[in-house]
Amino acid sequence: MHEKKRMEELISDLISHVAKTHVKTSNNEYELVQIHLMLTQMKTQNKYLYDHNEKLMQRISALEQSVKYSDVEKKFRKARL
Repeated sequence: MHEKKRMEELISDLISHVAKTHVKTSNNEYELVQIHLMLTQMKTQNKYLYDHNEKLMQRISALEQSVKYSDVEKKFRKARL
């Protein structure tokens, strides 16, 4: 009888341990999914910022060319006067 009670206690302890381990595993899996989601969002944001930066660089280049053209045009007009 005593052996049976001890066996039940051990099985109960084992079930408790498995349940706690399962909860920890579930929490870790959830955190991993959240980290993966954040990484995906960061990659998307990085691509957007990279593309936006490229467009800004093109606009800056166009403005610089416009300023250079304007300066040349001003010099040409002064030379003609």
